[in-house]
Order: sequence, then structure tokens, then C-alpha cells
Amino acid sequence: MFLSSALIPWNHIHPVLVHFTTALLPVSFASDVLGKFTRRYSLTPAAWWMLLYGAIATPMTVVAGWIWAGEVAGPSGTSSIPGLAIHQWLGTGLVFGFIVLAVWRGRIFVRGRKPSAAYLAVAAGIVAALMYQGYIGGKMTLG
Repeated sequence: MFLSSALIPWNHIHPVLVHFTTALLPVSFASDVLGKFTRRYSLTPAAWWMLLYGAIATPMTVVAGWIWAGEVAGPSGTSSIPGLAIHQWLGTGLVFGFIVLAVWRGRIFVRGRKPSAAYLAVAAGIVAALMYQGYIGGKMTLG
């Protein structure tokens, strides 16, 4: 209740949290790619930590989004807002994708290795899905 009444209105929590996901995860991927191909080791641990923090923030983002959507869509549900169902379900699926990436990437980090081409390919696909999901969200809110 503190956030909803005093500091941040409830309907603004999702847009605030979503910026962590949309910033940390693509920058983590870019850092992994740059670290792998430029041989700058410092980028590799940075990529791991950004992915971890993004994977932690994303479930909170999704929960806040579902609550906000319930308020916005009302009794008619998501069908009244074009794109909302895709946005919600893709975002929910991405939570699991980010968790898988974080576990996979954590194992790479613990071993002191750079990510493999397979990891980078999967991460690229998940980041592309995130960008599409964000596009849909932006289209709903900004027109």
C-alpha cells in the first residue's frame, strides 16, 4: 500500500519496473557478445550480473503488469485492448526464458568461461522477443 498511495501510484509501478528488464537484459547480451569477440574479460562478469538483476526484476514487472492490466481491461478482459493478451503472455513466458538464461549464464560464470555460441543464439532470440513484447506495450500506451 505504501507504493500505491504515497510514493508511486499503482498504475505506474509496471512502467517503472519494465525499464530494468528492457535495459539490463539487452545490455547483458551486448556485453557478452563484446566480451567474447573483443577479449575484454571485464565485460563477461558484468554481463552475468546484469542478467541476474534483470532476471530478478522481471517477475515483479510481470506481476505488476498483470495487476495493472486487470484494472485497465476491466470485466471484459484483455480482448477489449488490442495487443494486450500477446503482451501479457509473451511477457509471462519471458520470465521463464530469463530464468533459464540466468541459470545457464550463472554456470558459465562460475566456471570462469565465456558464453558459447549456443548460449548467445538463445539469448539473442530471447532479447528479440523482449524487444517485440516491449514494442507491443509501447504501442498500447503511446499509440
